[in-house]
Amino acid sequence: MSSESVLYRTIGIVGLGNVGMAMARGWLGAPYEELELVVCDVDAARVATAEEEGGARVNAVPSPAETAHRADVVVVAVKPKDLDGVLGTLAGVVGTGDIVISTAAGVELEELRSVLGPSPSLYRIMPNLAVAVGQGAIALAPAAGSRQEEVEGVLHLLSLLGLVEILPEAQFNTATALGGSGPGFLALVLEALEDGAVRMGMDRAIARRIVRQMALGTAQILLPERGSSAELKDRVATPGGTTIAGLAVLEDKAVRGALLRAVEAAAERGRRL
Repeated sequence: MSSESVLYRTIGIVGLGNVGMAMARGWLGAPYEELELVVCDVDAARVATAEEEGGARVNAVPSPAETAHRADVVVVAVKPKDLDGVLGTLAGVVGTGDIVISTAAGVELEELRSVLGPSPSLYRIMPNLAVAVGQGAIALAPAAGSRQEEVEGVLHLLSLLGLVEILPEAQFNTATALGGSGPGFLALVLEALEDGAVRMGMDRAIARRIVRQMALGTAQILLPERGSSAELKDRVATPGGTTIAGLAVLEDKAVRGALLRAVEAAAERGRRL
């Protein structure tokens, strides 16, 4: 982050569903003790959970408008079907210098602008649930004309939750399929590996620990980007060994193609939302 960027300290979250709560937990767990959250949700139980987990760093308010009044940045984390009502409430409140970030899948910046008007700064993001532990994958699209120092401030804020990639909106459906739906695809693969070990007689709890540690370790090997996934596969698959025997089965069952199609199908579904 450059010395010119803005440092935001009060974050408003409208909507504490899966995504909103995950982001709240990620920020509360980040090494940024000055950060405070202002939250609102129609479900009082969700608000109570956020207050219990965040203590004095979480302040509950009754409405999106009050959230905007009290926060440096407002994250609108409601479902697309509930978005119009929230935006309508914010339209008469946010103005020049205010920042609104939307997590709504399939709702483009142009649509947000048509409701909120020309004054506020708008951003669209697509996070995944790993933001709760600071290991998220987040796609970010700033609206045209966003000031560089402001963009860097938003980047800093989101980077507390994981990896942030600035992408054109045209790639957001793919980002949703990969980063957003991807954990579901990967969870299915991990579950299947666990089941395979159980089928061979291993205790379920032990299989689960080994599978999860294996996934974590594999990600840690790949993160530095010193090589491709294919290169790691080739390093593990020694000639005539156990890995290549298993890989032959996966190729025979077209697992690679199925995963490819899963990303395509999720992206296409995103376009239709």
